Amino acid sequence: MISKESQKRRRRRQAVTAVVLFALIQLACAAFFAALCFIPDLPGWAAGLFAALAGGCGVLVIPALVVLKERFVEIEGGEFDAAAEY
Repeated sequence: MISKESQKRRRRRQAVTAVVLFALIQLACAAFFAALCFIPDLPGWAAGLFAALAGGCGVLVIPALVVLKERFVEIEGGEFDAAAEY
């Protein structure tokens, strides 16, 4: 049988892995949109749009970190274990 502490470590590792993968995908999208800003003869509104999209991709990482912190609290509190009993 797997101990509760090893289950908690596994859940924490899975949560961190998910947030890191999400952040990498957002970083790739931000880099793509930022690169589009440098297309020659691009209208100003399009460059502004791509810059805003790049910034938006970067900003989305902040809520993911907040959710990760909440997930750690859930894991430490044993909420998942309590819900599994029902």
